[in-house]
Amino acid sequence: MLGLIVYKIAELIAVTTPYPLSYFISNVSAKIWFLTRLNVGATKNNVSNVLNLDKNSKEVGRITKTIFINWAKNIVDFLKHPVISKEKLKQRVEIVGLENLDEALKKGKGVVIFTAHIGNFEWGACRLAVEGYKIWGVSLVRKSSRLNKFFEARRLSKGVKTLYVNKMLHVFKILRNNEIVAIPTDWDPGARATPFNLFGKKAYLPNGPVHIALMSGAALIPSFIIRKGKYNHYQVIGEPIKLCAEGDKKTLISKNMGKMVEVLEKYIKDNIVEWEMFHNIWDEE
Repeated sequence: MLGLIVYKIAELIAVTTPYPLSYFISNVSAKIWFLTRLNVGATKNNVSNVLNLDKNSKEVGRITKTIFINWAKNIVDFLKHPVISKEKLKQRVEIVGLENLDEALKKGKGVVIFTAHIGNFEWGACRLAVEGYKIWGVSLVRKSSRLNKFFEARRLSKGVKTLYVNKMLHVFKILRNNEIVAIPTDWDPGARATPFNLFGKKAYLPNGPVHIALMSGAALIPSFIIRKGKYNHYQVIGEPIKLCAEGDKKTLISKNMGKMVEVLEKYIKDNIVEWEMFHNIWDEE
């Protein structure tokens, strides 16, 4: 209940203040959050492993602080949903590569989008929805049902439906309807991930997108969104991953995860200041 109250108050502030003031408030809030050290250690560890730098170095500290600031801005954007029209969202998010999505949907087997916690990934799904695509975003399940409904309603205001991680079997019906499912693939909130090589180290990554694409025949397509200037964003829809289809299940998962991870590594490293991963995903025992 407390979490919902906090989000409601934050939303009220976001929708009643102009963007410069909203971002100023989020900037101050992010710096306070950073000073509390909450999630700082895990984030520094992630940055350190990506860039192969000492986690206690000034550069890692600077990048980590910037990540917190960027994440706070993304929260503001999300909370402004009630005052951001669909047309305004189209203006704010430039998108390229829609032809890759259209071509994949012609096969009638749906599309699995794999993405990461980079940039304003919530707006990434919304941007596709306002373009007319039927899309579901996979989400963790929060303890409060009211808070779950709060997030569902904001996404649905732009046309994005929510698929919870504990209801993933529904994904096959969604794909049979030739719809799109977007899945973050840099963290598994269900703690069922297995270790794969990421930047030369073992990291726990969900293989769900690969598994689902192989079982359903849906195209597996990357999509990432990054900031472009202070208030706008740039979204890329990549070409489908050419999946290996021969071999036993373990081999297929391993080979195709390798292809997916290669794309993840590029976008994470190129946009490290926007990789909002506040959980430790590495196997460092």
